[in-house]
Amino acid sequence: MTGQRRVVVFGATGTAGSAVVRECLADERIAEVRAITRRSLGFADPKLRDIHCADFAHPEEIAHQLTGVDACFFCLGVSARGNDEEYYREVTLTYPLAAADVLRERSPEHTFVHLSAGGTDTSGRSRMLWARVKGETENQLRQAGLHRLIIARPGYIHPAPDHRPNGAGAALRRAIFPTVNAVLPGLAIRAEDLARGMIEAALGDSDLAVDGVLDNRALRALAARRTAHI
Repeated sequence: MTGQRRVVVFGATGTAGSAVVRECLADERIAEVRAITRRSLGFADPKLRDIHCADFAHPEEIAHQLTGVDACFFCLGVSARGNDEEYYREVTLTYPLAAADVLRERSPEHTFVHLSAGGTDTSGRSRMLWARVKGETENQLRQAGLHRLIIARPGYIHPAPDHRPNGAGAALRRAIFPTVNAVLPGLAIRAEDLARGMIEAALGDSDLAVDGVLDNRALRALAARRTAHI
């Protein structure tokens, strides 16, 4: 089915989301990419629709833009560091559940691919806020009545060159990434491999998912499958 799929990307300006957008635009199976953002992506493509959403807690305002979607890649998120719990829960829990609700109604047979994180705790016992809230989000998405749910749990996401932050910490991560990637591949993944793995899981073969969850190893394997066919 070449060039027939329509996908939507939430968080299209972030490290993961921007990589998903780029890979979707390059994928011959995809006819249209709807990027849901608060600000413009800053570039144009014949396959791209840049859609602005003022309030991600209420995506019903753009519900008509979420009709006829084959896959949703929900990559919107913030760090728990530097944000209070209320705001972190809103972005991490409220936003994806609101999107899932609208998509379930408007595109009932779509695949919802949710970007979570390695170390997420679905038991609710973790002392780490991010792990508990992401776990709660995963649990509620599983109960949301979605046609098909895939959860990606990568480790550290190594950004593409045009998304690399400045600062000493970022420079150190760039310097040690090749070593970490070679010795401990379960801890890190390139943004483009994460994107290709998520897309392949949604549109291709997702037999590597365990209980609907893709860890770094599975994401890498799916990315390699996709790369082999490009």
